[in-house]
Amino acid sequence: MPLIRVELFDYRLSEETSAALIEKLTDALCEATHPGLRDHTWVIVEGHSPKNWGLGGKPWPVDQMPPAPA
Repeated sequence: MPLIRVELFDYRLSEETSAALIEKLTDALCEATHPGLRDHTWVIVEGHSPKNWGLGGKPWPVDQMPPAPA
């Protein structure tokens, strides 16, 4: 059972983005390994607040975030 897990900032996530990631990541895995894995591949897409991320042992500098999509 392949499992692909994607975590990104929640403001970058929409239903359309999640669906596209699930489809395209499954396609990539099957292309790289074996097409028969398609029906057994799980993809988890999670969005998280930037306030809950850290880098280098410090909280993410939320004031330096790139702008959210329009």
